[in-house]
Amino acid sequence: MNRPRTAAYTLIEVLIAAGVLLVVTAAAAALALATLTQEEINARIARCLNLHEQAARLYQLGLAPDKIIAILPEDSAVASLTFTAAALPITNLGTVDQATTTLTYRTTPQSGAWAAGTWSAGENSTTALRTSTLTVIRPSLR
Repeated sequence: MNRPRTAAYTLIEVLIAAGVLLVVTAAAAALALATLTQEEINARIARCLNLHEQAARLYQLGLAPDKIIAILPEDSAVASLTFTAAALPITNLGTVDQATTTLTYRTTPQSGAWAAGTWSAGENSTTALRTSTLTVIRPSLR
């Protein structure tokens, strides 16, 4: 006797399909979170480097380093901004002012939802510091 095949799914087939769907959904969520975290880090780095370039431009315009630090807006990502200035004599041209400016900044926030843990590269938020150094030359104002 031929029995007709039923077109229904068994419970095991449904559980396997649900498990595969769960794994795919979890992977997509993890990828989205990693992408969002990296976007936040990139935005912080871009903001800090822009601030550093603005400090260099203000020095070239003739402002004193203490005035530059007072003028620039505060950013929670910036750990420190320092200037080391010196006169630089150039043969047959005279003297120019040279400053080496160093910006130390955090790539991860100190507070917030994901600051207590680790970010995508595995660094702790307290040790994720980076440094940017620029050498700036301007005509001597003396």
